[in-house]
Amino acid sequence: MTEQKKTTTIPLPVQGKDMDSIMQSLESGVEELFTSNRYQEFLKTMAKFHNYSFNNTMLIAMQRPDATLVTSYKNWQSMGRQVMKGEKGITIIAPAPYKKMKEKEVLDENQRPIMGTDGKPKTEKVEVTVPHFKAVTVFDIAQTSGEPIQTLAPELLTAAVQDFDSFMQAIQKISPVPIR
Repeated sequence: MTEQKKTTTIPLPVQGKDMDSIMQSLESGVEELFTSNRYQEFLKTMAKFHNYSFNNTMLIAMQRPDATLVTSYKNWQSMGRQVMKGEKGITIIAPAPYKKMKEKEVLDENQRPIMGTDGKPKTEKVEVTVPHFKAVTVFDIAQTSGEPIQTLAPELLTAAVQDFDSFMQAIQKISPVPIR
């Protein structure tokens, strides 16, 4: 069994899991990113987490720059992996919309309010979804142990391609776009 290099999760600059604290941490992280040489480090992180929003990519890069694959505690368990004891999670922002009832004017086919017998516009109760976000904790694969994760990444090439130069010349001749 190979020993993994132990890394730690860096706490956010502004403590707290409320949205205001997280947004303040993001602001300071963005400012630091673009005024330092950490921009290249951020681009590497973004390449690894292309399905995450800019905000979540920033939060991951700020707290655990070496992260490669993150998900929730329960998702790791469902994949046969367990978060190792003592590991600190990475805080990100997740959608948490909720539904509520709201009074809405009843409109006719011309989008004008229908008036009731009392002379006031008729209303009806409708269910609306309110966008909302909350802080959640995720863990990097390096913070877990257990079943190997299947990926779609190709195996690394370890041998030279036979007749590579001839192959490249043939591809360059038939390609509609330049190949270098």
